[in-house]
Amino acid sequence: MSKQHLRPALLMILGLGWLLANSAQALQRPVDPVAVCVVTPRVEPVTEGDAIGLVPTPMPLLVVVEPLLELRIERQGLLVWQQLAPAGRPFRAPLAWPLAPIAPGEVVLLRLRPEQAAEGSFAQVQLVGADAERMARTAALILSLGQSPPAWLAAIEMALEAGDVSLAWALLFEPQLPDAGDLAALRNEVVRRGCGD
Repeated sequence: MSKQHLRPALLMILGLGWLLANSAQALQRPVDPVAVCVVTPRVEPVTEGDAIGLVPTPMPLLVVVEPLLELRIERQGLLVWQQLAPAGRPFRAPLAWPLAPIAPGEVVLLRLRPEQAAEGSFAQVQLVGADAERMARTAALILSLGQSPPAWLAAIEMALEAGDVSLAWALLFEPQLPDAGDLAALRNEVVRRGCGD
């Protein structure tokens, strides 16, 4: 199976990517809204200035297109982790999940301040842990795929065909993904076109 088999499904999903450009905007009204392109975990707009993403794995890789000045992670309304860029040196994703795993059903808030955003102006994304059964199925699937690039491509394609973009992107950006040209090219294409570019 090759990347070409995935292209129609990918293009259909990526065609919706323009939504992501507005999917995570700051809720603070005194400051101009901030938009970021969150590729993974997969997020969708739910209301103006808010986005949500269901995570089928407990430690998702964070892939954001824009360089960031600040990333905050909040649990139960409390700041539990923060990364600030040194002056004049924004940091880039991907970023490995830096905390204890997300529990099934847990809601974790990401607050992201991209380059050029005003002080105190953040895009906001809620990550919600999938139920325990789905997380267990995802973990078992990842384990079963081993280091076989064709098996990973097939699993990603099946998830896309089933409309489960959260799972497809979780697989595509899984740290255990084998080092293979087709998979790397697919990752790059998703990042490049993740917000409709």
